[in-house]
Amino acid sequence: MNYSGANIIRLLFVIVAFGFTAAAAENDKSEGRRPSPVVVELFSSQSCSSCITAAEYFRELAARDDVVALGWHVDYWNHLDTRQGRWEDPFSSKEHTGRQKKYNINIRKRSSVYTPQIVIDGVNETVGSSREKVAAQINSAQTAQASSAISTKRKNGDIIFTVGESRSGGNAFLVTFQRSIKTAVKGGENAGVDFLDTNVVTDVERLGVVRRAGAKFNVKPPSPTEGCALLVQEPGQGRIIAAHYCSVR
Repeated sequence: MNYSGANIIRLLFVIVAFGFTAAAAENDKSEGRRPSPVVVELFSSQSCSSCITAAEYFRELAARDDVVALGWHVDYWNHLDTRQGRWEDPFSSKEHTGRQKKYNINIRKRSSVYTPQIVIDGVNETVGSSREKVAAQINSAQTAQASSAISTKRKNGDIIFTVGESRSGGNAFLVTFQRSIKTAVKGGENAGVDFLDTNVVTDVERLGVVRRAGAKFNVKPPSPTEGCALLVQEPGQGRIIAAHYCSVR
């Protein structure tokens, strides 16, 4: 088969263009492998001495664009007697402890709990102060395609979440948190410590069911010192299939 000079140039152009397209597709796979951030949930207590290291690492995770970070303070440390007496964590609640227990039943097949514990996307867990293990689980979650994406916009002062299609659907929750709080701990294992917390959960509101076709939710923006995030989680507190902060981009 004979090729003219013009045909050869056109053929080379097609080959180069295909190469750029393939490289861009490969880039998309490596840099944007999932439409939704990885959800990292830290279960901790201001009374837990080993939680200080986890809280420091959690601040770094909360600063990442590819992570939705939520801190849940549990209440079982409130009853621990130490030489410095007890400390009742002001952000702790039995509901947060219940959430942790449910995760441990689902993931570890046991109701026993510990702190600091990090749960990734509702399906994996590890010690919250173990940087290597947490990082490995986040990286692994990045390669698992999220089932749904969430977009946000402002309208009449409200934040409008649009949840995309998914394979399973789930339940939508609006989680409100304090972005950063320093507490002077006066008892327990951390007596005398100024405990710095990040994204401390203060309220959870169930918004409704998300069908496989997706859904829309209107919410009021949080106060200047607060943040919030929408979570879409499979029934039974299963996999978190989508998440997005209340920020509007």
